[in-house]
Amino acid sequence: MKYRLSGGRIWDGSEATTSSEAIELFVERGEIAALGSPPTGESGENWSLPPGSVVIPGLIDAHVHLDLDPHLMAPAEQFEASRSDRDLRMIARAGAMVRAGITTARDLGAGEWRELALRDAIARGELPGPRLVCAGQPLTIAEGHCHFWGGVAEGAEEQAEVVRRQLEHGVDWIKVMATGGYFTKGSGVERAQFSADELRQAVGLAREAGLRVAAHCHGKAGIRNAAQAGVRTIEHCSFASGKGYGADYDPAVVKDVAESGAWVSPTINANWLRRMKKDGEVTDFYRNMQGVLGGLREAGIPLLASTDAGIPGVFHHGLPAGLRAFEKYGDLTPVEVLRTATSDSARGLGLEAVCGRIAPGLSADLVVLAGDPLEDLAHLEDPLLVIAAGRVVHRAEALGPVPAGHE
Repeated sequence: MKYRLSGGRIWDGSEATTSSEAIELFVERGEIAALGSPPTGESGENWSLPPGSVVIPGLIDAHVHLDLDPHLMAPAEQFEASRSDRDLRMIARAGAMVRAGITTARDLGAGEWRELALRDAIARGELPGPRLVCAGQPLTIAEGHCHFWGGVAEGAEEQAEVVRRQLEHGVDWIKVMATGGYFTKGSGVERAQFSADELRQAVGLAREAGLRVAAHCHGKAGIRNAAQAGVRTIEHCSFASGKGYGADYDPAVVKDVAESGAWVSPTINANWLRRMKKDGEVTDFYRNMQGVLGGLREAGIPLLASTDAGIPGVFHHGLPAGLRAFEKYGDLTPVEVLRTATSDSARGLGLEAVCGRIAPGLSADLVVLAGDPLEDLAHLEDPLLVIAAGRVVHRAEALGPVPAGHE
């Protein structure tokens, strides 16, 4: 398949501004072949974009759970439907994600490795969905966070066995539950579920297989342990306590994270927009989490756009709206936010040679918007055209038909 997009300005995923003029973009065999000047040979069909449109890289959500239904409030409810029904719902969620402009996602936990089968089907071009990297069963403790997914282990030998089991199933990441979590009642968000040495073992086993570790961390003890163990990404990093998110912020722990070189994936979703004020007053939640994110940024810790999609009320296609919340809580400019969901995220996930920018040789993961998201992130929520690995997965009717063979 060869074609070119013309008439749209481009934001490449890293520059401070969108191009001042329209730039032709050439796609061949699912990759970006060239910008501006056509590659040698036939450039294929021309797709003319509307005046004022902007082309950006496909978005990346660094923390989702495709096997979780966000309509359900309790973990036990997730298992009431048959496995076949849950598979169909997971397929539908993946389709909704990619149509919303999310062309890559990291799935950070489920119990039966079905998301890995979906990953492979999408990669083969059999189903629409984002490029997936998956972690399988998270390592946890008895009655610990997400113990129902089967990754429970006590002692070094069992912990190593859980990690090896994920590797045997072909995961792309290893996930560890360094603290308890809100989704598992009674697990205790302040509770450190593993010592730094125990987490270090998981990191070492993953490293031997060429993989990295993501650590679920709410309380500061678990955050510190994960940083000292050398995990690649710290999920949530909320400094939560019994008094709520951000209530136990500790600059010394932030320093540990910065010195470790870890990235932070703060899982900010669109629902956070409703938590900024109550009865006209700024909430403690907003004030505390602004402080946490401000401290992380001041320490130079890189951030990844993420939503934790699948937990109650957090829908898988919601990253575009979630980025507006990220802008507010992180006190970020639109371009800073967009980097966390494109080029920065690709680097943090080790995918910079695959996606995250508009550059020759990278996957043709492209989102066409009616206006410039560097001026207003709201443009992300209504894409005109979404292309994943060179194939059209969403098109607004105003654009007219796509040439045969490209969908």
